[in-house]
Parts: sequence; structure tokens; C-alpha cells
Amino acid sequence: MIYFISRNILKLFFKIFFRLKIIGAENCPKKGPLIIAPNHASFFDPLIAGFAVPRALNFMARDTLFRNRIFSKILMSVNAVPLKRDGADLGAMRSAVDKLCQGKAILIFPEGTRSKDGSLGSPRAGIGFLAASSGASILPCYIKGSMDALPRGAMFPRFKKISVYVGRPLRFNKGSFGKEYYMQIAGKTMIAIRELKSISSVS
Repeated sequence: MIYFISRNILKLFFKIFFRLKIIGAENCPKKGPLIIAPNHASFFDPLIAGFAVPRALNFMARDTLFRNRIFSKILMSVNAVPLKRDGADLGAMRSAVDKLCQGKAILIFPEGTRSKDGSLGSPRAGIGFLAASSGASILPCYIKGSMDALPRGAMFPRFKKISVYVGRPLRFNKGSFGKEYYMQIAGKTMIAIRELKSISSVS
């Protein structure tokens, strides 16, 4: 309940001040395990991706954000899961797989970190591991304008237009394992995000 109330209030705020536009929200499966896979250029991106799909999301957020007790409680209230960025956090990944196997939706950035200049980076194997382990579909998303609205190092946002392009779900075989296969999944996911970026540039 807290999640949906908070999301709807923030979504209205972004529509008013950032002219938030969502294209392709109907592509989001209404049920079943799902991995939301957006590009990452701004701290705004987890919120924006959450606005783009009509489902409650579980977020994988870096563990350092949980050091502040008050902010940690806020993150937990919106289903955030702490993730260690130094090395493979097997505990967090297992927790994410468990949630997917329960039919829930997880948000993870395929690139693993924010882009320094807004360009799309190389994917990491984590998203492939989650998809192969759970059988979850991957929903590619491209967020346009978030870096202009909240650049790296900025103390305050700029009221620039933000758009989200949601692609069609990608489906992969469950039960195939190995880093090579995980990277194949990650690579195909990034190709889909790049295609959405191309669409955004002409719309």
C-alpha cells in the first residue's frame, strides 16, 4: 500500500514538473516473474522505471544507500534490496531469484552502474543469471532525459522533459547456466535498449 501511494504521488509530481511521458507501458506483462531492465544515467532512473510499469517493483540498490537509518527505512518501504557492488553479491542475487520465482518483478540495471556521459555502456552478467535461474522475462526500457534533469554531481534537479520507452518482453530458456550464456542474455537485452534509444531519437 505504501509503495503504490508513494509511487502515484511521485508520478504526478514528475508529470507536472518533468513532463513525464511513458511510451509502451502496455508491453509490460501483468503477471509472472519479470525483470525490468532500463539504462542508467541518473539517480532518478529507479523512480522513473517504477512509474513506467503498472506493477510493484523490487529494486536492487547499492548497499551504501542503506547506511543512513532513515533513508534505509524509506528504501525498504519501496521494496529495495541492498546489493554489494564490489564483487558478486550472491546473497542479494539469491534473494532476487527467490522473488522472481514467487512471480514478482525486479528492477536491475544491465550496465550495473550509472553512465558518466549518458551513453549506453557494456552489460554485466548479473541480469543473465537472474533470467536463466528464474525463467523471468526481461522488459527492456530506455529512459531519455533523466541525465539532463539530474546530472552527476547536481545538488538540485532541473525541470527537463523525461520520457520512458518500454519495449516488448524478451524470453530466454530457464536452466541453462554459465557466464557465456548469461552474457548472451545481457547482450541481447542491451541490443533491445539500443533499439529503443534509436526510436526515441526520432520521436
